[in-house]
Amino acid sequence: MSSIVYTFEYIGSDLEVIESTNQNYEDIQGKLIDETKNMFVIADEEGKKMLPKRGNRFKLTINGRRNVLDGNKLTHRPENRIKKLG
Repeated sequence: MSSIVYTFEYIGSDLEVIESTNQNYEDIQGKLIDETKNMFVIADEEGKKMLPKRGNRFKLTINGRRNVLDGNKLTHRPENRIKKLG
């Protein structure tokens, strides 16, 4: 995967946990509504869920394209991601 995906704004995208060190997180999916340095917040039919970035791999749909993101590489503030990973 290209590092350019790490520079996009993710809020509003569809997010799914595809691999996790914690089985309880696997297959959780929803609309990404917020992001912090260490967490993604998604909304699904059951409400809001907070997902740690570390220890998870995510499938993120941006502009109709599916991308796999390594949460361990995303532990930066969203506004600093472009500087650090771009």
